[in-house]
Amino acid sequence: MKKLVVFDLDGTLAESKAAIDKEMAGLFCDLLGVARVAIISGGAWTQFEKQVIAHLPKHSDLSRLSILPTCGTQFFTYNGDDWKQL
Repeated sequence: MKKLVVFDLDGTLAESKAAIDKEMAGLFCDLLGVARVAIISGGAWTQFEKQVIAHLPKHSDLSRLSILPTCGTQFFTYNGDDWKQL
């Protein structure tokens, strides 16, 4: 089993600048249940909030998700209450 799965956002998880669809959100939630996941993209943090995080099921294990906006020059993790930039 892979320990970390890394995705690009635009053109991979969703169409460019579009939100992930309901099916992708469910599959992504399932993946978070079995692996750590990271998403990297050239967009800003707000793009990830709008395109991905807002569309994930409430029971998603966000502590297993890392977000790397602006081409990986920033790194965000979820601490159980909120997102924190490292």
